[in-house]
Amino acid sequence: MAPSATPGHRPIVRYLRYLTIFLAGCSTAAAKAPPMQNPNTAHYTAPEQAVQAYFKASDQCSGEILRSAFHPAAHMLWLDKAGALHSRAQLPWWRALDTASPCRPALERSLRILDREGPMALVEAHSRFDTYRFHDYLLVVESPDGWLIVDKVFQRLEGDDSPAPADETEVRRILDEKIRAAGEHDSALLASTHLEDCTYSAVNAKRGTPYLRESVSEWAAKYAARKARNEDGHEAKWRILHAAGSGSIGHAKLEVVSRGTRYIDHLLLLKTTDGWRIAAAVWGNPQGLTSGS
Repeated sequence: MAPSATPGHRPIVRYLRYLTIFLAGCSTAAAKAPPMQNPNTAHYTAPEQAVQAYFKASDQCSGEILRSAFHPAAHMLWLDKAGALHSRAQLPWWRALDTASPCRPALERSLRILDREGPMALVEAHSRFDTYRFHDYLLVVESPDGWLIVDKVFQRLEGDDSPAPADETEVRRILDEKIRAAGEHDSALLASTHLEDCTYSAVNAKRGTPYLRESVSEWAAKYAARKARNEDGHEAKWRILHAAGSGSIGHAKLEVVSRGTRYIDHLLLLKTTDGWRIAAAVWGNPQGLTSGS
């Protein structure tokens, strides 16, 4: 048994006891505090979170945060004032952000989900700076690594410029030709409706492959092979669910039922000097794969 404290030592003992309790409480609180999220391992659970991370990356000039928001193979595409096409891959965009000096955050940002069905979403984003604005359309998908932006088109607007709405008839004409190309397995017609480096992201389209990227050239090769085998693509039934745009950027949603399974396409378009062209796409089964997929 330990000897009892003398009267003169009791205040010190009491102080040490309180100090021990206080430090133990601090240790417990620290142990329960959640760790800070590493942008490289972020797992966004909604499309809005990925877009907000993209905003934060731009405002903080952080390539690290940008990597958490975009698929590493994603591109952004735009037209300059002369109508020339430009494309930027992720690596040069990361480097441009990391070396930006000074870093100028946007004065205002906003986003709107234009369409979301299953693991695919189409998002509109606006960013306002002092003398100009950016207007984006983004394709966002739920990948094995969480929700990620997989492609983007945008236009830069000066001051209070308000571009005219897209002529829906012109947009639908390109979509109709894309659908005709699918029915006839016409690779040349397919190529005429797309930008030559257009990429299709597939979600829930093939068992064992939850996410896949394929170029329009790969699809054209598939069409050519099917046509050589005299396969008929008219079994698939297509519908244009919506088509719209503003200025030089546009978007559309298609539906196709093939062999009893319903798929959707989200498309991003640019209005080039040769007319509207499909710049990027996401397609897949919004309900998930069935046993026969």
